[in-house]
Amino acid sequence: MIYFNEEYMKPIFELLDKCKGVKQKEEYHPEGDVLIHSLQVFHYACRETYDIDLLLAALLHDVGKAINTSEHTHESLNLLDPYVSLKTMWLIKNHMRVWTYLKGEMIGLKKCRELIEHPWFPELVQLARFDNMGRLKNYEPKYDKQEIIDKLNIASQNHWQGKEPYSLRK
Repeated sequence: MIYFNEEYMKPIFELLDKCKGVKQKEEYHPEGDVLIHSLQVFHYACRETYDIDLLLAALLHDVGKAINTSEHTHESLNLLDPYVSLKTMWLIKNHMRVWTYLKGEMIGLKKCRELIEHPWFPELVQLARFDNMGRLKNYEPKYDKQEIIDKLNIASQNHWQGKEPYSLRK
């Protein structure tokens, strides 16, 4: 079954296309522009999950940087609202906030509990891991739109059939 196609993905690819050439601070992003980073993060996510919301969050979490790098999360949410699920939106909304928690900089117990008790917190931690992995200086993944569509469709089929992308047991 096809869940994703060129028509559905057209506005998403338009958002990604705008990320090409958008520079980031080399201190945090030695890999280069936002598009390269997004493709790297998506690559690592595809290796480890079939969760469509997590895959889309990995691919799209920084698209707002094409408009405003300092307020990119807010911009990303505004741009993506018509196209992605509530879960994907929540993951993107909190993709920077989780670092405050993980670094021990989130002080308020109420804020900590609100975050870690959320049912999507495990996926948020995975997103942070993929986001961190997607910072390789000399790796530029191929930007093949049909391949992205195919990966999302394969993940969708496997996700709904309850398959895991890799086994935790040998």
